[in-house]
Amino acid sequence: MPDASSSSSPKTLRERIQAWVKEFVQFGLVGATAFVIDMGLFNLFQHGPLGFLSGHPNTANVCSATIATFYSWVANRLWTYRGRTQDNAAREAILFAFANIGGVGITQFCLLFTHHILHMHGPLADNVAAYVVGFGLGTAFRFIFYHYIVFTGHKQTPALEGAELASALGGPPEIEIDD
Repeated sequence: MPDASSSSSPKTLRERIQAWVKEFVQFGLVGATAFVIDMGLFNLFQHGPLGFLSGHPNTANVCSATIATFYSWVANRLWTYRGRTQDNAAREAILFAFANIGGVGITQFCLLFTHHILHMHGPLADNVAAYVVGFGLGTAFRFIFYHYIVFTGHKQTPALEGAELASALGGPPEIEIDD
């Protein structure tokens, strides 16, 4: 098993691209299964046989997203970012929750906009607002947040963190040496 330092800062452009592609595919697979959980529960809560949250799309979305978020954190921690998890799992979970609250906030905005500005209230409008537009924008936000803030592995010093970010973006790391 490769150590976290070698997998978090590949040396060549090819290795950097391969690492990003692998991370993106794993993130996408976890996200796709979380999406199925989220959308399935949303529709069950909102439009299902019991419809106990019928007429409350925002509440149904928060409930389904919370369950899907817990699944996603466990799956990403154990698979996608397993070499980059933080020692402090509670801190990581809080950052992960914050990233997902941001994603849910984006989805909530899309639902509110559809209901209150566009006056569209049907199941199709709910699903397009929440799971096409909102989920797409929220997913892009979460991917960036996870990569740069949540799953950062073991950090050395603030000067080296900037160097790792510059290296990950393709630029040469700049490390200041104090005499």
